[in-house]
Amino acid sequence: MDELFLVRVLTTAINAIKAPSMKIYNRLFRSREHLEPSDLLEFDIMTGSQKILGNISIFAPATVRDLTGRKTVTMKAPRLAEKRFIPVAALNALRQLGGKLAVESMKERIAKEQKDIRGETDRTLEFWAVNALKGKILDNDLTTVLVDYNVNASHKPVLAGAELWTDPDSSPVTKIREFKKLIEDDTAVPIDSWIAYMGWEVMDALLVNEEVTNLLKTDKGSQMAENGRIERLAEVELIEYNASFIDDNGTRQRFIDSDEFLLIGVCEDLVDTPYAPVVDEDAPGGVGNVTGGGSGVLYFSKSWSEKDPSGRWIKGEARPLPVLQRPGAVIDATVV
Repeated sequence: MDELFLVRVLTTAINAIKAPSMKIYNRLFRSREHLEPSDLLEFDIMTGSQKILGNISIFAPATVRDLTGRKTVTMKAPRLAEKRFIPVAALNALRQLGGKLAVESMKERIAKEQKDIRGETDRTLEFWAVNALKGKILDNDLTTVLVDYNVNASHKPVLAGAELWTDPDSSPVTKIREFKKLIEDDTAVPIDSWIAYMGWEVMDALLVNEEVTNLLKTDKGSQMAENGRIERLAEVELIEYNASFIDDNGTRQRFIDSDEFLLIGVCEDLVDTPYAPVVDEDAPGGVGNVTGGGSGVLYFSKSWSEKDPSGRWIKGEARPLPVLQRPGAVIDATVV
Protein backbone atom coordinates (compact mmCIF):
# COMPACT_ATOMS: atom_id res chain seq x y z
CA MET A 1 0.00 0.00 0.00
CA ASP A 2 2.96 2.34 0.58
CA GLU A 3 3.44 2.61 -3.21
CA LEU A 4 0.10 4.44 -3.42
CA PHE A 5 1.71 7.41 -1.70
CA LEU A 6 4.80 7.71 -3.94
CA VAL A 7 5.22 11.13 -5.56
CA ARG A 8 5.51 9.66 -9.06
CA VAL A 9 2.32 7.63 -8.60
CA LEU A 10 0.27 10.51 -7.20
CA THR A 11 1.62 13.03 -9.73
CA THR A 12 0.92 10.72 -12.66
CA ALA A 13 -2.60 10.13 -11.35
CA ILE A 14 -3.52 13.81 -10.92
CA ASN A 15 -2.18 14.68 -14.39
CA ALA A 16 -4.27 11.90 -15.93
CA ILE A 17 -7.58 13.28 -14.61
CA LYS A 18 -9.65 14.73 -17.46
CA ALA A 19 -11.46 18.06 -17.25
CA PRO A 20 -14.27 18.02 -19.84
CA SER A 21 -16.09 20.97 -18.26
CA MET A 22 -13.30 23.47 -19.07
CA LYS A 23 -14.83 24.44 -22.41
CA ILE A 24 -13.09 27.78 -22.93
CA TYR A 25 -9.73 26.74 -21.50
CA ASN A 26 -9.74 23.45 -23.41
CA ARG A 27 -10.59 25.10 -26.71
CA LEU A 28 -8.33 28.14 -26.64
CA PHE A 29 -5.63 27.68 -23.99
CA ARG A 30 -4.97 23.94 -23.64
CA SER A 31 -2.90 23.60 -26.82
CA ARG A 32 -0.65 26.47 -25.69
CA GLU A 33 0.43 24.86 -22.39
CA HIS A 34 4.17 24.77 -21.78
CA LEU A 35 6.54 24.64 -18.82
CA GLU A 36 8.76 27.56 -17.88
CA PRO A 37 12.20 27.15 -16.22
CA SER A 38 11.37 29.38 -13.24
CA ASP A 39 8.41 30.94 -11.48
CA LEU A 40 9.28 34.37 -12.93
CA LEU A 41 7.06 34.49 -16.00
CA GLU A 42 7.71 36.84 -18.90
CA PHE A 43 5.25 37.24 -21.75
CA ASP A 44 4.41 39.71 -24.51
CA ILE A 45 1.16 41.57 -25.11
CA MET A 46 1.27 42.32 -28.83
CA THR A 47 -0.30 44.84 -31.17
CA GLY A 48 1.81 44.36 -34.31
CA SER A 49 2.51 46.73 -37.18
CA GLN A 50 -0.35 48.02 -39.33
CA LYS A 51 1.70 49.90 -41.93
CA ILE A 52 2.50 48.87 -45.50
CA LEU A 53 5.83 49.12 -47.29
CA GLY A 54 6.73 51.43 -50.13
CA ASN A 55 8.67 50.39 -53.20
CA ILE A 56 12.42 51.01 -53.07
CA SER A 57 15.26 50.64 -55.55
CA ILE A 58 17.11 47.33 -55.69
CA PHE A 59 20.23 49.34 -54.85
CA ALA A 60 18.70 50.92 -51.76
CA PRO A 61 19.05 49.50 -48.24
CA ALA A 62 16.05 47.83 -46.63
CA THR A 63 13.53 50.05 -44.91
CA VAL A 64 14.10 50.45 -41.17
CA ARG A 65 10.99 49.98 -39.05
CA ASP A 66 10.30 49.76 -35.34
CA LEU A 67 10.00 46.27 -33.85
CA THR A 68 6.60 44.65 -33.55
CA GLY A 69 4.48 46.63 -31.14
CA ARG A 70 4.46 44.80 -27.83
CA LYS A 71 4.47 45.24 -24.11
CA THR A 72 6.55 42.76 -22.12
CA VAL A 73 5.16 41.78 -18.74
CA THR A 74 7.24 40.08 -16.03
CA MET A 75 5.56 38.68 -12.94
CA LYS A 76 5.68 35.90 -10.38
CA ALA A 77 3.53 32.96 -11.38
CA PRO A 78 0.35 32.51 -9.35
CA ARG A 79 0.01 29.39 -7.23
CA LEU A 80 -2.95 27.03 -6.90
CA ALA A 81 -2.46 24.49 -4.10
CA GLU A 82 -4.76 22.53 -1.86
CA LYS A 83 -4.37 19.65 0.58
CA ARG A 84 -6.84 17.23 2.15
CA PHE A 85 -6.43 15.35 5.43
CA ILE A 86 -7.38 11.68 5.69
CA PRO A 87 -7.66 10.83 9.43
CA VAL A 88 -6.12 7.64 10.76
CA ALA A 89 -9.58 6.41 11.72
CA ALA A 90 -10.45 6.15 8.04
CA LEU A 91 -7.21 4.28 7.36
CA ASN A 92 -7.91 1.96 10.26
CA ALA A 93 -11.30 1.09 8.85
CA LEU A 94 -9.63 0.23 5.54
CA ARG A 95 -7.00 -1.93 7.21
CA GLN A 96 -9.77 -4.03 8.71
CA LEU A 97 -10.76 -5.04 5.19
CA GLY A 98 -7.36 -6.66 4.80
CA GLY A 99 -5.06 -7.40 1.87
CA LYS A 100 -5.99 -6.54 -1.71
CA LEU A 101 -9.41 -5.16 -0.80
CA ALA A 102 -7.83 -2.59 1.53
CA VAL A 103 -5.41 -1.46 -1.17
CA GLU A 104 -8.21 -1.05 -3.72
CA SER A 105 -10.33 0.88 -1.22
CA MET A 106 -7.44 3.19 -0.45
CA LYS A 107 -6.92 3.79 -4.18
CA GLU A 108 -10.56 4.82 -4.44
CA ARG A 109 -10.22 7.20 -1.48
CA ILE A 110 -7.06 8.80 -2.92
CA ALA A 111 -8.66 9.06 -6.36
CA LYS A 112 -11.73 10.76 -4.87
CA GLU A 113 -9.64 13.37 -3.04
CA GLN A 114 -7.37 13.99 -6.03
CA LYS A 115 -10.33 14.35 -8.38
CA ASP A 116 -11.90 16.92 -6.08
CA ILE A 117 -8.63 18.85 -5.72
CA ARG A 118 -8.06 18.76 -9.48
CA GLY A 119 -11.67 19.83 -10.03
CA GLU A 120 -11.26 22.95 -7.90
CA THR A 121 -7.95 23.74 -9.60
CA ASP A 122 -9.44 23.35 -13.08
CA ARG A 123 -12.53 25.36 -12.17
CA THR A 124 -10.24 28.17 -11.05
CA LEU A 125 -8.20 27.85 -14.23
CA GLU A 126 -11.35 28.09 -16.35
CA PHE A 127 -12.33 31.21 -14.38
CA TRP A 128 -8.90 32.70 -15.02
CA ALA A 129 -9.04 31.83 -18.73
CA VAL A 130 -12.43 33.53 -19.15
CA ASN A 131 -11.22 36.54 -17.18
CA ALA A 132 -8.06 36.75 -19.28
CA LEU A 133 -10.22 37.02 -22.41
CA LYS A 134 -12.20 39.78 -20.70
CA GLY A 135 -8.95 41.64 -19.95
CA LYS A 136 -8.35 41.14 -16.21
CA ILE A 137 -7.72 38.01 -14.16
CA LEU A 138 -9.44 38.32 -10.78
CA ASP A 139 -8.74 36.44 -7.56
CA ASN A 140 -11.44 34.40 -5.82
CA ASP A 141 -12.70 37.51 -3.99
CA LEU A 142 -13.81 38.78 -7.45
CA THR A 143 -12.16 42.13 -6.66
CA THR A 144 -8.38 41.71 -6.46
CA VAL A 145 -6.77 42.01 -9.91
CA LEU A 146 -3.99 39.46 -10.46
CA VAL A 147 -3.18 40.49 -14.05
CA ASP A 148 -4.42 43.37 -16.22
CA TYR A 149 -4.04 42.83 -19.97
CA ASN A 150 -4.98 46.44 -20.75
CA VAL A 151 -7.97 45.81 -22.99
CA ASN A 152 -9.03 49.10 -24.53
CA ALA A 153 -12.31 50.59 -23.33
CA SER A 154 -13.64 50.51 -26.91
CA HIS A 155 -13.50 46.72 -26.67
CA LYS A 156 -15.83 46.67 -23.66
CA PRO A 157 -18.97 48.39 -25.01
CA VAL A 158 -22.22 48.62 -23.07
CA LEU A 159 -25.19 48.93 -25.42
CA ALA A 160 -28.19 51.08 -24.51
CA GLY A 161 -31.57 52.13 -25.86
CA ALA A 162 -32.56 50.86 -29.30
CA GLU A 163 -29.16 49.13 -29.71
CA LEU A 164 -29.98 46.61 -26.96
CA TRP A 165 -30.71 43.25 -28.54
CA THR A 166 -33.92 43.02 -26.52
CA ASP A 167 -35.25 46.06 -28.43
CA PRO A 168 -37.48 45.00 -31.35
CA ASP A 169 -35.79 47.54 -33.65
CA SER A 170 -32.24 46.42 -32.82
CA SER A 171 -29.89 44.84 -35.36
CA PRO A 172 -27.61 42.26 -33.70
CA VAL A 173 -26.12 41.33 -37.08
CA THR A 174 -25.08 44.93 -37.75
CA LYS A 175 -23.57 45.21 -34.27
CA ILE A 176 -21.68 41.93 -34.59
CA ARG A 177 -20.26 43.11 -37.91
CA GLU A 178 -19.16 46.35 -36.24
CA PHE A 179 -17.45 44.37 -33.48
CA LYS A 180 -15.68 42.21 -36.06
CA LYS A 181 -14.40 45.21 -37.98
CA LEU A 182 -13.02 46.75 -34.78
CA ILE A 183 -11.20 43.51 -33.95
CA GLU A 184 -9.79 43.25 -37.47
CA ASP A 185 -8.53 46.85 -37.25
CA ASP A 186 -6.94 46.46 -33.82
CA THR A 187 -5.49 42.95 -34.01
CA ALA A 188 -3.02 43.55 -36.87
CA VAL A 189 -2.98 39.87 -37.91
CA PRO A 190 -5.43 37.83 -40.01
CA ILE A 191 -8.43 36.38 -38.18
CA ASP A 192 -8.78 32.64 -38.81
CA SER A 193 -12.23 32.16 -37.27
CA TRP A 194 -14.79 33.77 -34.97
CA ILE A 195 -16.23 32.46 -31.70
CA ALA A 196 -18.67 34.16 -29.33
CA TYR A 197 -19.54 32.96 -25.84
CA MET A 198 -22.72 34.47 -24.42
CA GLY A 199 -25.07 34.37 -21.47
CA TRP A 200 -28.56 32.90 -21.58
CA GLU A 201 -30.31 36.28 -21.82
CA VAL A 202 -28.34 37.10 -24.95
CA MET A 203 -29.32 33.84 -26.62
CA ASP A 204 -32.95 34.40 -25.58
CA ALA A 205 -32.85 37.84 -27.21
CA LEU A 206 -31.40 36.46 -30.46
CA LEU A 207 -34.02 33.71 -30.62
CA VAL A 208 -36.86 36.26 -30.73
CA ASN A 209 -35.14 39.06 -32.64
CA GLU A 210 -37.06 39.59 -35.87
CA GLU A 211 -33.99 40.37 -37.96
CA VAL A 212 -32.23 37.20 -36.81
CA THR A 213 -35.23 34.89 -37.17
CA ASN A 214 -35.91 36.23 -40.68
CA LEU A 215 -32.34 35.48 -41.67
CA LEU A 216 -32.52 31.96 -40.31
CA LYS A 217 -35.74 31.20 -42.21
CA THR A 218 -33.72 31.20 -45.41
CA ASP A 219 -30.55 29.82 -43.87
CA LYS A 220 -30.65 27.25 -41.08
CA GLY A 221 -33.90 27.75 -39.25
CA SER A 222 -33.68 24.19 -37.99
CA GLN A 223 -31.00 25.39 -35.57
CA MET A 224 -33.72 26.83 -33.35
CA ALA A 225 -36.21 24.00 -33.80
CA GLU A 226 -33.74 21.17 -33.19
CA ASN A 227 -31.31 22.70 -30.72
CA GLY A 228 -33.18 25.61 -29.12
CA ARG A 229 -30.11 27.72 -29.87
CA ILE A 230 -28.57 29.60 -32.77
CA GLU A 231 -25.28 28.05 -33.76
CA ARG A 232 -23.91 30.57 -36.27
CA LEU A 233 -24.60 34.18 -37.18
CA ALA A 234 -22.58 36.62 -39.32
CA GLU A 235 -19.77 34.02 -39.67
CA VAL A 236 -19.53 33.71 -35.88
CA GLU A 237 -19.90 30.43 -34.00
CA LEU A 238 -22.32 31.16 -31.15
CA ILE A 239 -22.01 29.28 -27.85
CA GLU A 240 -24.37 29.81 -24.94
CA TYR A 241 -22.19 29.27 -21.88
CA ASN A 242 -23.92 28.84 -18.54
CA ALA A 243 -21.13 27.20 -16.50
CA SER A 244 -20.85 28.57 -12.97
CA PHE A 245 -19.10 28.39 -9.61
CA ILE A 246 -19.95 29.23 -6.00
CA ASP A 247 -18.14 32.26 -4.56
CA ASP A 248 -16.92 32.68 -0.98
CA ASN A 249 -20.32 34.10 0.03
CA GLY A 250 -22.14 31.01 -1.20
CA THR A 251 -23.56 32.82 -4.24
CA ARG A 252 -23.60 31.17 -7.67
CA GLN A 253 -21.61 33.16 -10.24
CA ARG A 254 -21.59 32.63 -14.01
CA PHE A 255 -18.30 32.58 -15.90
CA ILE A 256 -20.12 34.54 -18.62
CA ASP A 257 -22.76 36.96 -17.32
CA SER A 258 -26.29 36.46 -18.61
CA ASP A 259 -26.18 39.77 -20.54
CA GLU A 260 -22.64 39.33 -21.87
CA PHE A 261 -21.43 38.72 -25.43
CA LEU A 262 -17.74 37.76 -25.57
CA LEU A 263 -16.54 37.84 -29.20
CA ILE A 264 -13.13 36.36 -30.00
CA GLY A 265 -11.21 36.65 -33.24
CA VAL A 266 -9.13 33.47 -33.26
CA CYS A 267 -5.71 34.34 -34.66
CA GLU A 268 -1.99 33.72 -34.40
CA ASP A 269 -0.57 34.20 -30.88
CA LEU A 270 -4.00 34.94 -29.43
CA VAL A 271 -3.16 33.36 -26.07
CA ASP A 272 -0.36 31.61 -24.22
CA THR A 273 -0.42 29.26 -21.20
CA PRO A 274 2.87 29.09 -19.28
CA TYR A 275 3.18 26.84 -16.24
CA ALA A 276 5.83 27.66 -13.66
CA PRO A 277 7.62 24.85 -11.80
CA VAL A 278 6.23 23.98 -8.39
CA VAL A 279 8.32 25.22 -5.46
CA ASP A 280 8.70 21.88 -3.68
CA GLU A 281 11.75 19.69 -3.16
CA ASP A 282 9.70 16.60 -4.04
CA ALA A 283 8.25 17.92 -7.30
CA PRO A 284 9.75 16.49 -10.52
CA GLY A 285 11.63 19.41 -12.06
CA GLY A 286 10.43 21.62 -9.24
CA VAL A 287 12.23 24.48 -7.54
CA GLY A 288 14.12 23.00 -4.57
CA ASN A 289 14.53 19.52 -6.05
CA VAL A 290 18.34 19.33 -5.89
CA THR A 291 18.41 15.72 -7.13
CA GLY A 292 17.09 16.63 -10.58
CA GLY A 293 13.90 14.67 -10.13
CA GLY A 294 12.99 14.30 -13.80
CA SER A 295 11.17 16.65 -16.14
CA GLY A 296 8.64 19.16 -14.86
CA VAL A 297 4.91 18.53 -14.64
CA LEU A 298 1.82 20.69 -15.05
CA TYR A 299 0.16 19.29 -11.92
CA PHE A 300 2.01 17.99 -8.88
CA SER A 301 0.72 15.78 -6.09
CA LYS A 302 2.25 14.21 -3.01
CA SER A 303 1.33 12.71 0.36
CA TRP A 304 2.84 12.71 3.83
CA SER A 305 1.90 11.42 7.28
CA GLU A 306 0.89 13.51 10.28
CA LYS A 307 1.79 12.39 13.82
CA ASP A 308 -0.74 14.39 15.81
CA PRO A 309 -3.55 14.33 14.92
CA SER A 310 -2.64 11.05 13.31
CA GLY A 311 -3.44 10.73 9.62
CA ARG A 312 -2.22 11.45 6.12
CA TRP A 313 -2.28 14.50 3.86
CA ILE A 314 -2.93 14.47 0.10
CA LYS A 315 -1.83 17.60 -1.78
CA GLY A 316 -2.25 18.90 -5.33
CA GLU A 317 -0.58 21.97 -6.84
CA ALA A 318 -0.18 23.80 -10.15
CA ARG A 319 1.20 27.21 -11.19
CA PRO A 320 -0.50 28.20 -14.49
CA LEU A 321 -1.23 31.58 -16.02
CA PRO A 322 -3.64 32.04 -18.94
CA VAL A 323 -2.23 34.91 -21.01
CA LEU A 324 -4.12 37.10 -23.49
CA GLN A 325 -1.40 38.12 -25.94
CA ARG A 326 -3.62 40.06 -28.35
CA PRO A 327 -6.13 42.19 -26.40
CA GLY A 328 -7.35 43.68 -29.67
CA ALA A 329 -8.74 40.30 -30.73
CA VAL A 330 -11.52 40.28 -28.11
CA ILE A 331 -14.66 42.32 -27.49
CA ASP A 332 -16.52 41.89 -24.20
CA ALA A 333 -19.88 43.55 -24.74
CA THR A 334 -23.00 44.00 -22.63
CA VAL A 335 -25.81 43.70 -25.17
CA VAL A 336 -29.10 43.14 -23.27
